[in-house]
Amino acid sequence: MDAQDDLYRIGSVASLTGIAVERLRAWERRYGLSPVHREGRTRYYSGQQLERLRRIKRLIDQGQPISSLARLTDEQLAARQTESLAIAPPMPRVGVIGPNLSVLAHQRGEDSQVELAAQWANMAAFTAATRLPKLDAIVAQLPTLTTQPIEEIEKKLDHARIVVVYQFAAEKYLRRAAQANVEVFRWPVTWPEIEQACTAASGQPLRAAGMVERRFSDAELIAIAAGSTDPSHCPKHLVELISQLNAFADYTADCGGADDATAANAALYQQAQREATQARARLEGALEAFVTP
Repeated sequence: MDAQDDLYRIGSVASLTGIAVERLRAWERRYGLSPVHREGRTRYYSGQQLERLRRIKRLIDQGQPISSLARLTDEQLAARQTESLAIAPPMPRVGVIGPNLSVLAHQRGEDSQVELAAQWANMAAFTAATRLPKLDAIVAQLPTLTTQPIEEIEKKLDHARIVVVYQFAAEKYLRRAAQANVEVFRWPVTWPEIEQACTAASGQPLRAAGMVERRFSDAELIAIAAGSTDPSHCPKHLVELISQLNAFADYTADCGGADDATAANAALYQQAQREATQARARLEGALEAFVTP
């Protein structure tokens, strides 16, 4: 986390809320959700704004439009969130398009949070289908990302959340997908990452795809390193490595959120951040083994 006097750069806000940088900029233009401070071309959000954006994101994931939320007070947003929690969300119904996605879907574990309601071998089979089930989300495998298949999905399933897994993509199509609020992943991808993107359609919170939350705070890491008596110094070395990965994850978040970052570069930075958080999680597991009595 890049915080300075409780200020967060736009890249960090995007990572912590699951709201794309381009979407944050669009909200600033359309609804006045402006950062509390600017320094040159860099935007800074306050801790209060971060929590407000998290609350707005959760309500949007439950189907409420940003236009009805942007100008509500914090108290009104909290009231809406309380009302929404009273209704248990159903398990989202998901459809998949593409052979690799079908394999991933059938390998999902028993703790899966989605229902696999439909599958098609490819886009041609999906387009040819005359009767489609009701779906909350659809995941499409596209060798090359373009707007045409996304538009075809929107015509047939206008209310479903769209997630796209691609192998190759030009920058302009990545930008258009972000503007259309289409979640995109570059292949290879794991089923948990896909599931995490799909669950937003049922009102479940969505983190930045594939990012793993920290197990230890900075204060806990400092305490572990200072209190370790292991003669090998392995806990201290693990703390150093974990701290480095934390710093690198924050750095890649800032690079991806920079105003001059292209859509293609932003995707690469997000992938690097995702890998860093997953590597940190494995080291945190090793550290926990040392500190657990």
